[in-house]
Amino acid sequence: MQTSLSKKHERGKMATTVAFAVICIVYLLPILIVLVNSFKSNAAVNTETFALPNADSFVGFQNYVKGMTFGNYPFVKAVFYSLFITLVSSALILLCTSMAAWYVSRVGSLVSKIVYYLCVFSMVVPFQMVMFTLSRTANKLHLDTPWTIPVIYLGFGAGLAVFMFSGFVKSIPLEIEEAAAIDGCGPVSAAIDVTPRSVNPQGLMRENHSRSVVTFSANPCMVT
Repeated sequence: MQTSLSKKHERGKMATTVAFAVICIVYLLPILIVLVNSFKSNAAVNTETFALPNADSFVGFQNYVKGMTFGNYPFVKAVFYSLFITLVSSALILLCTSMAAWYVSRVGSLVSKIVYYLCVFSMVVPFQMVMFTLSRTANKLHLDTPWTIPVIYLGFGAGLAVFMFSGFVKSIPLEIEEAAAIDGCGPVSAAIDVTPRSVNPQGLMRENHSRSVVTFSANPCMVT
């Protein structure tokens, strides 16, 4: 009885292995076709898509060289622009939205509440409603270049970033900033030095480990 059950189990495992192998082949086949066609001429790709390269259709690495150097934005230049846009956009979003979230969370004025709800509302608006207006505005203000497009990304990422940072700042006890203010920290120093260190996971772990006992170093604005 046990022998028959073990044989059925082995057959089931083998059938599962074969099924997943077939699925893997089906998924990898388009990638293989693209790789093979990358060594063929454009005419051969259009007429003999699934055929292997021959003496007439084989072009070697010519397509790769053309892809790296063709057009106004070759590969190396495009990678540099992508890296620049990513780094600058991330830095702008982190810097501007963190300061805005601190102000929204700590200043309970009508203006701060309006700004907060506008940021929340911006996450609900679909991109299709703003893409034409945004493109036209970017063209009018000359913000459609790789050097100025981080401003556009800042506008898109501000809503979600302010919402998330506000949640972090609201979770920090206000008494920590009050203690820093007694020791000489102003609003800017508290927002730059005290609040980010409290949001830091290591700072939170250290604070929980010490049972929320906060001590200040010689610099009154540095939480340790």
